[in-house]
Amino acid sequence: MKKVCAISGKKFEVSQEEQDFLKNIAPTFEGEKFDIPLPEMSPEERARQRVSHRNEQFLFQNKNSFSGKPLLSIYRPDSEVKVCSREEWFSDVWDAIDFGRDFENTKSFFNQYHELQKEVPYAATVTVNNENCPYATSLGESKNCFLVNSSDYCEDCLYGKLLQHCTSTIDSSFGYKSELLYECFSVENCYDCKWVYYSQGCHDCWFCDDCRGCHHCFLCTNLVKKEYYFMNEKVSREEYEKRISDFLSDHKHILKAKEIFDALRKKRIYKYARAVNTENCTGDFIINAKNCLDCYDMMGTEDCRYVQLAVESRDMFDCSNIYDRSELSYNTLGTMNTFNCHFCLYIFFCSDLWYCEQCFSCKNCFGCVGLRNKQYCIFNKQYKKDSYEKEVARIIQSMQKTGEWGQFFPIEISPFPYNDTVAQDYFPLTQKEVLEKNWRWGEDLNKNTHPQTYDVPGKITDVTEAILKVILACHSCGKNYRIQPLELTLYRKMKLPIPQECPHCRYKKRMDLRNSRKLFERKCGNCGIEIQTTFAPERSEKVYCEKCYLDCIE
Repeated sequence: MKKVCAISGKKFEVSQEEQDFLKNIAPTFEGEKFDIPLPEMSPEERARQRVSHRNEQFLFQNKNSFSGKPLLSIYRPDSEVKVCSREEWFSDVWDAIDFGRDFENTKSFFNQYHELQKEVPYAATVTVNNENCPYATSLGESKNCFLVNSSDYCEDCLYGKLLQHCTSTIDSSFGYKSELLYECFSVENCYDCKWVYYSQGCHDCWFCDDCRGCHHCFLCTNLVKKEYYFMNEKVSREEYEKRISDFLSDHKHILKAKEIFDALRKKRIYKYARAVNTENCTGDFIINAKNCLDCYDMMGTEDCRYVQLAVESRDMFDCSNIYDRSELSYNTLGTMNTFNCHFCLYIFFCSDLWYCEQCFSCKNCFGCVGLRNKQYCIFNKQYKKDSYEKEVARIIQSMQKTGEWGQFFPIEISPFPYNDTVAQDYFPLTQKEVLEKNWRWGEDLNKNTHPQTYDVPGKITDVTEAILKVILACHSCGKNYRIQPLELTLYRKMKLPIPQECPHCRYKKRMDLRNSRKLFERKCGNCGIEIQTTFAPERSEKVYCEKCYLDCIE
């Protein structure tokens, strides 16, 4: 079925599979089945709406709603959200059921839900079982990490995103089972690599892109099981060490190598998608998956569509950040081990939830915030099973009249300004565009900057401990930043110069390495067959189908 997006005006299609899925999950309460209406927004706008409710990077000085003491939080002080430490949130000193209230038919569901959001305390950050990681969020089972987010099982890492089982890693994203990384992106099983992208099983490599099983390679692309290669040419070990030493002498020469690397990347051959061991899948960065269409960053998934970032999950439509055997969800963000949960935010070990947020080990709840180990609750108020079904039916009937039933939480009630969220990473807008939509834009709380007075040596061997006490200024945006003791230790170990840009500018450049989460029809640059890819047809890169790609690099 063809439709026109109510937001962008662009045409999109609601497939028969999607229509069947919505019929399958339509709930029955009080003997009445409540069909879920077909979406009025395109998949892109639905994804934007979801991830505008997720801040996984920025931390702010806030105030503990229990003690009044200062604490770091993903929520800005003006967010209207009450925050407390994660330890307090999980303690017995409070119970979210105390904030229970009745639903009023004369008011909109989302307005009443937003009022509940502003009353129930939220954990200041999302962290689990970490040691010495005070400046982190969405981090679990990690040790000695600084400003690392959306990661787990890491140690001695700084300024990273989506790292798993990584050690001694700086300024890297999408890294798995790797150690001693710097400015790496989408790598797996790599060791002692710097500026290495989209590679697996490499070690002692610099400025390499799309390499597998390589070591001692410098300024190389599209290589498999090579050693001592310089700009894709085989050289002796002695010649290799001589050539790279000219580039690694100081920061100025590193920048020159980076310029050459950027030029080489534009000429390399790209596979239509980063897909490994997949069957009937479209999208990008998909591993061990089946029947996943228009999906991105998927691992061990099956029967999904319009999903971004899912691990070991199945039967999902329009979901983001789904982990650990979650199953059967629609328009949901941030789950772990859930079943039959829809229009929800950050729910863990739950089943049969609708329009709920920040709930743990709950089932059969509707419109609740912050509950733990509860069932048959509505707006945090406890009901008996029969009364629960009757009240839910009444609320859905009211939502049908207001047009809210089947819609996700509006961006307007997100506790985060648009520019603090993942939406700004994947669907960037200017401040003017955000304000024109009546969404919030967060002001820069670090406007006051200080000029850099310390002259940073170009060679790491000339850098002393004194750098730990000075304030540096970013060469790109002017913001101040400092070097951490662990950071200096790793720069010395990896023989890297002190960076001249702040962590946020470095992060933005890494994110630019990824294409947008959008599929295009174009032809293989070699054989001419039709392919679906995230490379737009007008882009100049050489994009090949899988067969042609493998023929060229194997």
